[in-house]
Amino acid sequence: MRYPRNVKIFRGGVDAAPFAGLFFATVLFMVLFYSHVFFPGVPIALAEDDEPVVMAERMVSVGQDGAIEFLGQPMDLAGFEKELAQLERRGELPARVVFDRAPGSSEKIAERVENLLKGAGVQIKVPGSRLELPEDAGFAGVANPVVVVGVNLNGQIFYQHQKIQEAALQLKLAEAVERAGGPLTLLLQADRNLPVEKVTELSKIARKAGIAQVMIGTRPPAM
Repeated sequence: MRYPRNVKIFRGGVDAAPFAGLFFATVLFMVLFYSHVFFPGVPIALAEDDEPVVMAERMVSVGQDGAIEFLGQPMDLAGFEKELAQLERRGELPARVVFDRAPGSSEKIAERVENLLKGAGVQIKVPGSRLELPEDAGFAGVANPVVVVGVNLNGQIFYQHQKIQEAALQLKLAEAVERAGGPLTLLLQADRNLPVEKVTELSKIARKAGIAQVMIGTRPPAM
C-alpha cells in the first residue's frame, strides 16, 4: 500500500540577511547596554600617590662595642629601653623584629635587649646564618642514638631547629637522655671559627646532662 506524498523538498536559496541582522543587533545591545549587567562588589576610586611609602627596617642588632641599632637608629642600652617604652605607649611597636648580634658582642647586653623585646610583646626572629663546619674526612658514625646541637659564629645555640638559651640546653639534653633510656652521643655542629672555649663549655653542659660522648660535626674536604 502506498501513501500519497504531497511534500516537496525545498531546493531554493537561504537568505542570510535576517541572521546577519540578528547577530549585529545582539552585538549592538551588548556594546550599548553593558552597564545594565550587575557586577558584584563596591567600586572604589583609589587616590594617586606620587611617592612610595618608605617603611623603617624592622631590625635590632647589637654591635661589638655594645651599641644597639633599632629600626635603623643607633643608640645605647638606656636609649633603646626609652625608645621601646615610647613606641609601646604610642602603639607603634612592630609585631616582629629580626634580632642579630655581631661576633664578640656582649652576651649580657644581647640578653637584656632580647628580654626587653619579649617583655614588650615583640616577636623575635633570628636571621638565617651560614654554619661553616671544619673540613675532615667525614663523620665516622657511632652506635648510640645522636642528638644534634648547632652553634653559629655569633654563639647562638640551636636545638631541634629552634634557638635555645645556654641555661636551658642542659635541661633539654637531660630530657633526651631520659627518653632514650640509654647512652646518647652529642653531635656538635659548631662553626669552624667558633672559639675553642665555647666548644669546651658546651661539652661540659653535655656531660652534666648525662651525655658521655661528644663528637664535632665536620664536612668533607673540597676536592
